[in-house]
Amino acid sequence: MAKNKIGPLLTLGAVAVVGGGIWLANVAQEPESPSPTPPVAQSSTTTTAAPAPPPPSTPPPAAFPAKGSYVGKIPTAAGVITLDVTIDGQKAIAYACDGNAVEVWLRGSATNGALVLASKDQTSRLTGRLDGNSIAGTLTIGAKSWDFTAAPVEPPAGLYVYEQDGVRSSWIVDSGGGVTGVQRRADGSTVPAPVLSAGGIADLNGVKVTAIKVEGDSDVN
Repeated sequence: MAKNKIGPLLTLGAVAVVGGGIWLANVAQEPESPSPTPPVAQSSTTTTAAPAPPPPSTPPPAAFPAKGSYVGKIPTAAGVITLDVTIDGQKAIAYACDGNAVEVWLRGSATNGALVLASKDQTSRLTGRLDGNSIAGTLTIGAKSWDFTAAPVEPPAGLYVYEQDGVRSSWIVDSGGGVTGVQRRADGSTVPAPVLSAGGIADLNGVKVTAIKVEGDSDVN
């Protein structure tokens, strides 16, 4: 009877040994738990925004030359008015005439490329501004106004005057050598000025005289 009990005991032991071996094998094959990942340190470096570009610089206003003369033609319903503007530093003088009876003298400032001129009695005005190398503006004589453009000219072109015994003759010589002038008599009446030669010589009642070229600071009204 004792022999019959040993068989089952051996069988159970063998099963236990086999089961233990399988458990050990499974434990050996399990992957190790990964080590915890250390936290990533945040960078203390901050990104600085690029500075805004400086605003574009404003170009300086255009300026007149230290000395210069400009001549233009203004068509009107009654004919053509010739205009001369003469610059000298920050002063300017202008003369406009039709070569017959209409004439006006104006004086004023020439600063930062702008003109503001008026006649002595304030009934006539001229405003203008440099436009490239020329002057663009408006001439007002009494109640009438005209826009104009006057281009730069070189001597002998420009403005000339001769005054004697209360009689004043004034001429504008354009870039092509053309002459427009008016003579104002002592009584205030006006007539076409005598012929002015290329050398600035005029014949006044049989007497040869030399006209004076007007500068921006000349005392003429």
